[in-house]
Amino acid sequence: MLEMTKAEIVAELEAMAWYRLFNSRQWLADRETNYAVKLKLTKMGLIERISSNIWQFTPSGKELNVKLFWAFMGMWDVWEVPGILEEHRFIDEWEFDSIYTRMSRRPNPESVLLGYVRRAYLDYGRVKEFLH
Repeated sequence: MLEMTKAEIVAELEAMAWYRLFNSRQWLADRETNYAVKLKLTKMGLIERISSNIWQFTPSGKELNVKLFWAFMGMWDVWEVPGILEEHRFIDEWEFDSIYTRMSRRPNPESVLLGYVRRAYLDYGRVKEFLH
């Protein structure tokens, strides 16, 4: 496990999310990216491997809301992300339904979702600043 302060870990999570959302050619993580991110988060002590294909968040990962950061990084299946955004109150029930309807009509559902995820990430940053 890497020796990092909580502030350093949050800064690293935010940098990873920013890169995936705004600088990467594709937001959704491919197999290679998914593995690399999981390996890094394991070294940071935020997730742990339970079996060959099952991972869980550690207490630190839960405390630092890695579930939400996974959404920002494109680590979840695209169909799970609207629920995570709603769970964290970045979208309401009406938007949730609207997103799903539009996603189901598009050959590339990511194209519908990416703007909402970017907005949620920016809103997350504003909320975090307000709390400090």
